[in-house]
Amino acid sequence: MLGLRMGAAVAAVVLGAWNSLGGWAVSTVENPPAALHPGVSYRIDFTVRQHGSNLLSGLHPRVRLLDAAGGGSAEAIADVAASESGGEGRYAASIEVPRADSVRLVIATGFGRGRQTELTLMPVPVLPPGASAPKLSAAERGHRLFIAKGCGTCHVNDDVPEWAEWNEKGKVGPDLTGRRLEAQYVRQRLTDPSSLPAIGAGNVRMPNLGLAETEVAALVALLSGPRETAAN
Repeated sequence: MLGLRMGAAVAAVVLGAWNSLGGWAVSTVENPPAALHPGVSYRIDFTVRQHGSNLLSGLHPRVRLLDAAGGGSAEAIADVAASESGGEGRYAASIEVPRADSVRLVIATGFGRGRQTELTLMPVPVLPPGASAPKLSAAERGHRLFIAKGCGTCHVNDDVPEWAEWNEKGKVGPDLTGRRLEAQYVRQRLTDPSSLPAIGAGNVRMPNLGLAETEVAALVALLSGPRETAAN
């Protein structure tokens, strides 16, 4: 018992030290839901990366559901603890979906300061059993994934205004507001970022989030277009 208490105390000291050093982390939801169904338990998987790159274990995150109709002041209508799952920096929680028109999913890692400690996703519809999720274009899916994958932790993008409404606005990577980059360049940045030169100063580099092909295609649709080339 003493060993357990000492271990918990050491973990608390380490976590406090990280935070005191200005630590911040990127939360990435691996399986953001397109729709949920009342009374059904949904498993949510996510990773936490310190400074966007180093997978961070030893946290005690929580997953909450907020009634989206309540706006920014909504109280949690479901709240469960997440546990470490499947490797370093990986967590999971199963949460039963209550009755509501739509909900906002919140990943609360407890790491960082202020709104840095949470990732709030866009509203998810809660549909009757058997009903299908609304069909979205690739760019619309990319819009939602930009939030769910934690992209706004590093990149300002006022074309995705929901990020700044619910989450801490990032300033580490390039500002993406109004930019339309070459599709192949965006794809390479997402799938093999180490193959391209670093952008900006400091030690923070674009991580490889292990995105699925459908997720890559959606983010490419959001961020690419005819107005810029990779050289820009």
